[in-house]
Amino acid sequence: MPIFLIVLAVVALLVPIAAWAQSKGPLDYSLKQYGFILGVALLGGIVSWSHKVRKGDAQAWNLMQLIGELTTSAFAGLLAFWLCELSGAPALLGAALVGIAGHMGSRAINTFESFALRRWGAAPDSNQPPRQGE
Repeated sequence: MPIFLIVLAVVALLVPIAAWAQSKGPLDYSLKQYGFILGVALLGGIVSWSHKVRKGDAQAWNLMQLIGELTTSAFAGLLAFWLCELSGAPALLGAALVGIAGHMGSRAINTFESFALRRWGAAPDSNQPPRQGE
């Protein structure tokens, strides 16, 4: 997991460079490319789920748990793909990170969330009184 965090930090440092380049939007990629990316992320999710079954954390016949694991893996892989594309990472590195994010599932999403909070700060809590000067 530390290697993933290091790669994620490198990607985060490259984001300002990518802002200068003309970037593609999410709808500019082909279905073939999205199919490949989601397939890699889902493979990571299947590996994670089978590991949980072997450890005894999940039952093999629990279809809802498998669907939840695969859905989370696909979402995490898609986020990793978009971050890699934004940073201009090489395609092979992007594919590897998509698989890792798919395997990590919700842990990858939590990592992305903590990175975003550190990078852009937390949204102000509406229950708290405004700070002085706001």
